[in-house]
Amino acid sequence: MNRGRPPDGVGHVDRLEGPDELKRRLRVLLETIVGSRSVAQACEELHVSESRLHELRREALVGALGALMPKPAGRPATAGTTTAREKELEARIDELEVDLQAALVRTELALAMPHLFRGKKNRWRRDRKNPSAPGGSGAGGGT
Repeated sequence: MNRGRPPDGVGHVDRLEGPDELKRRLRVLLETIVGSRSVAQACEELHVSESRLHELRREALVGALGALMPKPAGRPATAGTTTAREKELEARIDELEVDLQAALVRTELALAMPHLFRGKKNRWRRDRKNPSAPGGSGAGGGT
């Protein structure tokens, strides 16, 4: 009974993009995992100690595991492509934030010093412009 092509095993490494030397090292590490090469043979082939071989093998497996982690569905957002309209809206937001801060300061002043805000609207400005106006605070003004 034919069940398709035989598995390529570590031969899959050969089809990866990358430097041949790195592919060779990965192939040797995978061969130690599947049991077709002993740890001693792999250490000799890669010119590393047994502890370094185990470390390399673990790093390769952690990298493979990370590649299998689920990712958000859909196309990733592209950063840095703001349209003219978006820039315009961001500038408007900045303006509104400044206006909001100014309004908050005015509100705090009105609550802290209500005597400054009693009476006619803009009385202080009018009195400063024309000190002799009725109710003005200038010298020689009034009735």
